[in-house]
Amino acid sequence: MENASKALIIAGAILISILLISVGILVMNSTGGVQDEMLKQMDQTQIQSFNASFTNYSGSNKTATDVKSLYGIVTSSNSTHDNSMQVTMTIGGSPVTSEMITDLSTKVRYRIVVNINTEKGVVDTIAVTEAGAGSGTSGTTTGTGTGTSTPGTV
Repeated sequence: MENASKALIIAGAILISILLISVGILVMNSTGGVQDEMLKQMDQTQIQSFNASFTNYSGSNKTATDVKSLYGIVTSSNSTHDNSMQVTMTIGGSPVTSEMITDLSTKVRYRIVVNINTEKGVVDTIAVTEAGAGSGTSGTTTGTGTGTSTPGTV
């Protein structure tokens, strides 16, 4: 009889331990959703900040200084972000080089079109043309690109 009562006490202790562990897991799972939501909001804020550094330059009637400043931001951004956030910048349809930036005329106005990749939600390409050249609208556009920009391309 003495062994049976000890066995019941041990079994009860094991059941109480399992119950406490289950409650702990339940509490952890319920707070996990709040943490995930906070991380998503933080990511959204970071994406908006990333995009704002480029979209501030979009539009027509931009100066060569604006284009040069944007080139510096693109270069800096590409050196600090991974491949998923690389930005490709073109002038007149050609990938930008430092020589092209140096040769920009201060007498010409430029149109800057910033494309936001709809899948990722981040800027992936920036097209610069002379304000009188080409057709289309000015400003920020959203595209359906797949983010196939090459790392290191500015």
